[in-house]
Amino acid sequence: MAAPQRRDQLTFDAFCETHEQAWLAAARACRLSDEQAHAVVDAVRDWLWGDWQMLLREPAPAASAWRVLKEEISRAGLAATADGDRHGPQDQWRVAIRTAMHRMHVGFASDVLGTYEAILSLPERQQDVIILRYALDLRDETVAEYLDSTVVTVRSHARHAESRLKEKLARRNA
Repeated sequence: MAAPQRRDQLTFDAFCETHEQAWLAAARACRLSDEQAHAVVDAVRDWLWGDWQMLLREPAPAASAWRVLKEEISRAGLAATADGDRHGPQDQWRVAIRTAMHRMHVGFASDVLGTYEAILSLPERQQDVIILRYALDLRDETVAEYLDSTVVTVRSHARHAESRLKEKLARRNA
């Protein structure tokens, strides 16, 4: 019985090692502090390990992990807001938003917070693509895996997100 448990632990560790940097970066891009981001990733790891056998049977384990990550980020964000800690000194999210806008060749609102709010006004899939593709600089194939989608769909979401952001930010800056 020890061999299957050891194999499970090895596959779990490899899976997490493959995705943890993106998970941390996504949490930071969503305005969580470094400490909060690490706590989110730890919570994701705990949840995934608890359902690891079932997760392995799913067609897109990375997509399931992404959904869990987003739930944990939301929880942490709500807790941080309740504690008055949401607008702390961390700058990672500002860097992530500026990076995304630069990679999309989209102008900024007068402030990064305005740009962030414009991103949050987009449909969820477009937000995900902006964070994964532009802020985290993941390849379209990896983004498609996280979203249980196709590369063509990821690129379509990216085009629509860019168009909508340009329009929203142009109106804000006018």
